[in-house]
Amino acid sequence: MYNPYAIGTHIYLRHPTMADVEGVWHEWMSDEETTRWLNLRYWPNCIENQKEFYESSRLSKNRMVLSIVDIESNKHIGICNLSNINWVHHYCDVAVIIGNKNFRKGPYMLEAFSQLLQIAFLRLNLRIVKSVFAETNDASKAIHDVFHFKEVGRLEELLWDRGKYVDSVIVMLKRDDWMNRNSDLKEIATNK
Repeated sequence: MYNPYAIGTHIYLRHPTMADVEGVWHEWMSDEETTRWLNLRYWPNCIENQKEFYESSRLSKNRMVLSIVDIESNKHIGICNLSNINWVHHYCDVAVIIGNKNFRKGPYMLEAFSQLLQIAFLRLNLRIVKSVFAETNDASKAIHDVFHFKEVGRLEELLWDRGKYVDSVIVMLKRDDWMNRNSDLKEIATNK
């Protein structure tokens, strides 16, 4: 493991490196299947754009971008982030992308999402994590349901998906609700 920031059972999260940028990360962001649910999917990506994103993220205090790395192979398999971090009101947005298609099945997405929530609530002391996804994105709905995000609104027919406009679903998870379901972590947080 190289410089882990959060360690799980199958993956660990670490800061992105130039090797990640110069690897296949930029290719993930041009792949139609990988980016189907992202607003940036309409523009092709290149290594120069990925370098710009990397540099801006590296310097940002309002976005934490982390590489998802498979523990067994030490392979960079995805990217995740806490973005739009608001330090006054203590909330952020969450996103996870498993770019390497060989790791899309299995525990990788759930584990990365779980680690991001722990980082947001325990390390950054944020109160709310929010997210937005297309109503037709069943995988996003399922993962938000696993972590008990609550739907708090919809923007009707906002997003274009395969020939029709669909609703954008807005969900959020409060730190107190998450802590109540994770009493073992609550104890760790209060003993710091």
